[in-house]
Amino acid sequence: MATTSIAISEKRSSRALRLKCDYVDRKAERWLLLTFYALIILTVAVEVIRRFALNYSSVWGEELARYAFIYLVWMAAAAAVRDRAHIRIDVLVNLGGVRLQRLAWWLSDVSTLVLAVWALWLSLSPVLTSLNYGSVSPGLRLSQAIFMMAIPIGFLLIAWRVIQTMMADVRRMRRGEPPFEGKKLFD
Repeated sequence: MATTSIAISEKRSSRALRLKCDYVDRKAERWLLLTFYALIILTVAVEVIRRFALNYSSVWGEELARYAFIYLVWMAAAAAVRDRAHIRIDVLVNLGGVRLQRLAWWLSDVSTLVLAVWALWLSLSPVLTSLNYGSVSPGLRLSQAIFMMAIPIGFLLIAWRVIQTMMADVRRMRRGEPPFEGKKLFD
């Protein structure tokens, strides 16, 4: 009897920890997306005012907005993978039953994971080359590797999100629930 109550207690604490980590994970992602978005808006607004009101522009403004946009795009791609809100054509999948849907999502997740890991591997080479040669950005005069890391970080986040959705699908399957189809942007 004691073993069963300990196992149930451990299962509850494990679930509570997972829910807390998911909450922190989502909040951190949202705050980073908001920060990059606000940085883009603020930088572009300041540069427009400087260029047209003061007749002077900086070298670093356009570059900062561009690199913030690149980080924003890769983080948003990972968020779309998490919510399964990316572009897809699922007419044939919806014609089948729950088993076909599970199989389709599983194949989709596995192929996305393989692509993300492969792209992560390929994207590390330019970063390492930039670190070896010490290249810097022309306007900000910061290491180019900082900005090139957006791609490996993005694919790492995408791989992590795919693993999370696969684990969630396994949990839903064990409970007898249909697979998570994602959040729809349009009906």
